Amino acid sequence: MKKRDFLKNAAAAAAVATPALALAQDGKPACSGADFSTLVRARHSVRDFLDKPVDEQALRDIVSDAQQAPSWVNAQEWKVYAATGETLAAFRRDFQARAASGEKGASDIPPAHRTSWSQAAQKNMQRLSVDVGAHMGKEAGVFAQVQDTLFNAPALLFFTLPKEYPQFALLDLGGFYQTLMLAATARGIDSIPAYAIVKYPDLAHKHLGIPASEIVAIGVALGYKSTAKIRAVEDAAFCPSAKYT
Repeated sequence: MKKRDFLKNAAAAAAVATPALALAQDGKPACSGADFSTLVRARHSVRDFLDKPVDEQALRDIVSDAQQAPSWVNAQEWKVYAATGETLAAFRRDFQARAASGEKGASDIPPAHRTSWSQAAQKNMQRLSVDVGAHMGKEAGVFAQVQDTLFNAPALLFFTLPKEYPQFALLDLGGFYQTLMLAATARGIDSIPAYAIVKYPDLAHKHLGIPASEIVAIGVALGYKSTAKIRAVEDAAFCPSAKYT
């Protein structure tokens, strides 16, 4: 497979076909609350993907849909870089070598320690850890180990911001990549946003040609969920009915 990277933002968006939508009397797309609720609840983080590529046009369409997310005065400060095929394979080899050596991550946006979060947030984190342990038992460590393979994902998306970004750009980016993941779910494509993808940002700069003027803020893996044991655990531990505060 040839190198297939693309960069897309609002100013350089390619024209793509969008699905026909039913229109209400006011001319706006009609979408029932039940349909949207089903879509939102259908999306959850997948930690193991099939060895099945995601079509490049599907990736472009997903990004195009996500550009409907609101941003400060329509700034759309973000950029998206996609790695698939040979580019992803080379990125993954370098990533795994770094991880195997025990090199610590040095993400452009440092992760916050659990104690930095509110008591309510820490309670939710603890509840999740308990749920994972209850379902995985002695194999609970698999949840961390799958990060070393980048979840076997056939596509990785890297979201960047200018080095000197306004704080509101982070809020906008969150809305953008959540909308992107929902757009993927609507097409039957699974996802997971993960720190592991951006823990060595210099690799993203190297393999995707991201300029030094941009930081690598967050990464999202896309693909089709596998039938591995960890997948069954995810469906049980991360079901929408889980009680969190």
